[in-house]
Amino acid sequence: MSRKITIKDVAKHAGVGIGTVSRAINENPNISTSTKEKILESIKILGYTPNNVAQSMRSQRYKNIAFFADISNPIFAQIAKESQIELDKHGYTLSLCNIGEKDIGNKISSFLEGRKSDGIILSIPKEDDFELNRSLANIKVPIVTINRDVPILPAGVVTDYYFSVNEAIHYLLNLGHRNIALIGGDKKIRPTREGISAYKDAFLSNGVKLNNNYIKNGKLSSESGEALFNELLPNIQKGELTAILCLNNQMFYGVLRGMRKAKLKYPDDISLITFEDSELMELLDPPLTVIHRPIDEMGKSIVNTLINYIDNPETYGKLDPVVIPTNFIIRESCKPVSIKK
Repeated sequence: MSRKITIKDVAKHAGVGIGTVSRAINENPNISTSTKEKILESIKILGYTPNNVAQSMRSQRYKNIAFFADISNPIFAQIAKESQIELDKHGYTLSLCNIGEKDIGNKISSFLEGRKSDGIILSIPKEDDFELNRSLANIKVPIVTINRDVPILPAGVVTDYYFSVNEAIHYLLNLGHRNIALIGGDKKIRPTREGISAYKDAFLSNGVKLNNNYIKNGKLSSESGEALFNELLPNIQKGELTAILCLNNQMFYGVLRGMRKAKLKYPDDISLITFEDSELMELLDPPLTVIHRPIDEMGKSIVNTLINYIDNPETYGKLDPVVIPTNFIIRESCKPVSIKK
C-alpha cells in the first residue's frame, strides 16, 4: 500500500512552503492566483485530500497565529512580513489585525471569536490599560509581546533601546552638544522608559547637567512629532538647542516636516539622530545617523518564542525575554559645536 500524501509532499511538488499550501487550501487572500493554481494542480496530480477540520480536532492546532498591532506604523508591517516568512517554515499562517489606539480589548475579542488561533503576537499602545489587561487575562493561548511590559503577561521580545541610545548621546556630547532633545512616545511604554534612562545616564556619566524640559513625549505619530518639534523650535532658532534624538520613526517624519516648514536644515541648524534604519535614511542628503535594529531577526525571534510556547506549554511564563540588539550607525546628520563656557 502506498503511503498517504501529505501537505509536505504538495509543498515540495509545487516548489513552495508548507504555509503557502495551507493558505491556498484555506482560501487565504494573501496568495497570488498563479501560485494558488500551481498548488491546486499539485494537489490534483498527487491526489492529496486535505482534512483541516479533522486535523485541528485531533491536535487542537489550527496552524494560525494572530498578530495584533497598530499597523499605521510601517515597522509593524515589516515585522509581520518577517514573522510570516518564519511561520511558513513551521506550516503556520498569520492573521493580521489593526488595533489602532482605542477599544483594543473589544477589537481583539471580536477578532478571536471569528478565527481560531494557536497563539498571539501583540504590541499595544499602553501597558497599563486595565480593561485591556482584563481581556488579555481571559485568552487561553500563549501571547508573545513586542517591546511591552504587560503586567499579566510573560516577558516577550524586546529591543535593546538602552545601549544604542546611550551610545548616541555620548556621541553628541563628545561633539560638543550640551542641549539635546529626546523625542519619544508615552513614558508608560518600555521603549520610552529605556530611552529616557539611557539619555539621563549618558549625561550623568559625562558630568553634564541635563535639561528635563528637553525630554518630549507624545503619541507615536508624525502629527505628534511635528507638534513636539514646534515646541522646541524657539530654542533651536535661538541657538540654544543643537541636537535631537528621536526614538520613533513615525514621530521623526513629523520632525522633518516641521523642519521643512521652518526652513531649517540638518546638520547646519540642528543635528539629528533617529531610530530605525532604511534605504531612505541612507539616501537622504546628507544621510541620517540612525539607531538600527534587525527587523528580520526580530520576526524570527518572535515566531520561535511563540512556537516554543505552543509546543512546550509548560515553559510559558518561565522564560526570560528575548533581547534584540541595536546598532548605532554614524553618518552625516550631526556636526560638532563649540562648547559654551
